[in-house]
Amino acid sequence: MTIWSVGLEGMRGYRVMIEANIRTEKEICTIIGLPDTSIKESKERILSNLHALDYDLSMKKITLQLSPSDKRKTGTGYDAAMVLAVIEQLVDMPLQIDANTCVLAALTLNGKLVAFHGMIPSIQQAIELGFKRIILPAVDLHFLGKVPHVEFITIDDLHQLVQYAKGQTLLHLPDTKIQPFIRERDNPNKGTDFAAIFGHAKAKRALEIAAAGGHHILLNGPPGCGKSMLADAFQTIFPELTQEEMLEVYSIYHLAKEPFTFSMRPSYRAPHHSSSSTSLIGGGTYPKPGEISLAHRGILFLDELGEFSRKTLDMLRQPMETGVVSISRVRQTVTYPADFTLIAATNPCPCGYYGSNDHYCTCSPNEIRKYQLKASGPLLDRFDFQLFLQSVHLSHQETSEDSNTIRQRVTDARNQQNKRYRPSFLNSTVPSDQLIQLCGITKQQRDQLAVTCFHEKWSNRTQLKIIRMARTIADLAGTKDITDTAIEEAISWKKETTQAQQPNPS
Repeated sequence: MTIWSVGLEGMRGYRVMIEANIRTEKEICTIIGLPDTSIKESKERILSNLHALDYDLSMKKITLQLSPSDKRKTGTGYDAAMVLAVIEQLVDMPLQIDANTCVLAALTLNGKLVAFHGMIPSIQQAIELGFKRIILPAVDLHFLGKVPHVEFITIDDLHQLVQYAKGQTLLHLPDTKIQPFIRERDNPNKGTDFAAIFGHAKAKRALEIAAAGGHHILLNGPPGCGKSMLADAFQTIFPELTQEEMLEVYSIYHLAKEPFTFSMRPSYRAPHHSSSSTSLIGGGTYPKPGEISLAHRGILFLDELGEFSRKTLDMLRQPMETGVVSISRVRQTVTYPADFTLIAATNPCPCGYYGSNDHYCTCSPNEIRKYQLKASGPLLDRFDFQLFLQSVHLSHQETSEDSNTIRQRVTDARNQQNKRYRPSFLNSTVPSDQLIQLCGITKQQRDQLAVTCFHEKWSNRTQLKIIRMARTIADLAGTKDITDTAIEEAISWKKETTQAQQPNPS
């Protein structure tokens, strides 16, 4: 008989079949199947627990095989499954563990089943792989919500696990202590409220559209004009995550060993411009998620975009299009989700005042050109909004909506997109053929848009981006089809972007 568990390659899981063989020889335990150091150390925990259960191991050589043998196994989550595989060879009656049951638990030396690093993504992948029963440590699993057709069996120690495997009924006493696995995050609502920002009406509108459709946005302007403040406020209008999205995000943080407790608020990552490409994209000898994956379903803020290395910035191009990042190393290739909304801020030149109405620029044309070329054309083309901001004086007092009001509109717009596309695509990420089929644009509107793009010398990609943006504007307005007004506004934003790429110094 075999015992089943789950292994991880990045965020993707695969079935791991655990077999045990026992023959007469000097007492020893060997684990094969590309185990890492933490699994090799499991043999001491296995032997210790088997001796504690009074199994006779004298003159017995135990060999444990983890299949598939060509995939590297990591972590301590196979401990309980390996012990069960050995016990099945030591007893006369076969254990009642079928192929629809997987075991995910680490062991202490005294037989306690405990949680392990990577348990949450392992549970998620076990569900995806079709297991009907999942054996886990006695931890609080309320954060998983209701999962249809899957039975979670929480077990406190190895003695109970053996009882269950033999088909005996488990008695859970009312005073059994359940370990809390996730705690609520303190002060989840952070960021500047939109009502506290003076002026910048255009930028606020652009941020609302970007949040609703997942569009990327670049803010360009002199120091002190409000770029960082607007980026900080951006997170306050993002809708809350669904239960499934929250677990996905938490799983990424769990694999990266980053602190992030249970919260429905999307993540907000703001790496420093000195960050390496590995920390931004992910990697290492055994690849870990980078900042773009930690910003999954949330916001990645790159301040001082011109100070990042061009090589690092160009690595963002593929994840911005696909929503995933693949990291290839000699030992393994892993894929992590990276469906983030990028908001970037940059100065127009090294001194920061090219195009400013308040200060003179001291940079030469070559210095300005070299600074702006840090972000390549293909990368800039992936920004749906490029705005050039000017400083707003404090005397500029105008009423502005607060973040809660805007967030409600953004949430309603995203709900419309979820109903339209299924699964959870946004207007910025849905495949183009599906977008054209479902967006509600008429042939007359497409023909008129094609004429406009021809006159403006805009590419086919730009034409598709305008349709995506117009669909988001229509979703914010609550209309079923794309309106002429939505297309006109989307075209005006594209013209704004073109002007922002070369601001007028006057």
